[in-house]
Amino acid sequence: MVTEDRDTAVAFLKKLWCEEKVVCPKCGKSVLEHLHKKAKKSNCDWKCPSCGEIYRTIHMLKALPRDRESQKPMEG
Repeated sequence: MVTEDRDTAVAFLKKLWCEEKVVCPKCGKSVLEHLHKKAKKSNCDWKCPSCGEIYRTIHMLKALPRDRESQKPMEG
């Protein structure tokens, strides 16, 4: 994951999905680009043109730690 902090990771994912310009958190040199730019398949996968790091946002979302509130047992 890009960061261990859940809120920062969620903000990162939201920026990608809203197609805002996001600098690669790994190298800090380039703005991330669509991985499937030519095929126009999906905007869920991103790649850094400088370091080659690939960010698969759906996998990142699934790997996020659960929110503390959602882990609390429901009161009845």
